Amino acid sequence: MFQVHNPAQHTFNWYCNLIGAQQNDTAPAAERLRDIVKKIRTGYRSPFGTKFSYGQQSFQNGYLVAYFPYYIEPIYHVLKLADLPDELFNQDNLQVSFFGGGPCPEALGLAAYLREKAPNLKSVDISIFDLENSWNTIQQGLLPEMLPDYAAEQTSYSIQSRSCNVAKCDAMKCSNSSAIAASEIIVAQNFLAEVQTNYDTTIDAFEGIVRRSNCRYLVFVENNYSENRGMLDIINCRLHSKGLSTGLAEIDYNEICPNFTLPDILHNNLFTGESGLIAKKYVKYHSMVIEIARS
Repeated sequence: MFQVHNPAQHTFNWYCNLIGAQQNDTAPAAERLRDIVKKIRTGYRSPFGTKFSYGQQSFQNGYLVAYFPYYIEPIYHVLKLADLPDELFNQDNLQVSFFGGGPCPEALGLAAYLREKAPNLKSVDISIFDLENSWNTIQQGLLPEMLPDYAAEQTSYSIQSRSCNVAKCDAMKCSNSSAIAASEIIVAQNFLAEVQTNYDTTIDAFEGIVRRSNCRYLVFVENNYSENRGMLDIINCRLHSKGLSTGLAEIDYNEICPNFTLPDILHNNLFTGESGLIAKKYVKYHSMVIEIARS
């Protein structure tokens, strides 16, 4: 079971600090998120081809409080089930890249996994690739603030924010080539729904990323849409047919109840039970861990 933690309170506190809400203003601050949370949830019912306002502060505030806490845990469960070999972690440093990371709650889930799997790692270098640069404030502020709650005490973390459009990846012009080349684990979480309209180009890009990197494992954790399941299957078959993976990976489905309690301030003032504002209870996702063939 994932550790007991308190990410919803932490992200809500971050939001309150961001907007300058004092202690006696937190209830109205939660209430002000109702409209944007409803709007985001409506969009995510059918996200394919939908343009989300990721760069707008209001969207980021709503996403942080309504979604970020729930997407910490899935990668922990995926990696535990994958049972990655100990020899991958028999080194001082591990380099991990997250594509389409956004605010990257999955970095915290990875840290929790590494705390159990490899508590003696000296350092982990994280690169977060995303098209939207304005997530950088969260990547460089909120994530480091929360990491001590998830990471092993003796493991230091560095986080680099990197601008990237995977769906239009041009290897010859890539300014992130060195970071990609060094990556040993590459993660894409809740990313494929964003690139369905660039289906073929994105699959080509992932093949190119595997070829250009030292990646040992390519990890996907995707929301429970049939379109995502289909794209995982195509990526899986493509890499195997090109001899880039050690075999066809299993595509799993899981449903978890995240191991934290929603704070009363959010229950009473944001997730009040009306349509679009029902407190989230479960996270349902498809996952796939591809072992890359390396000589």
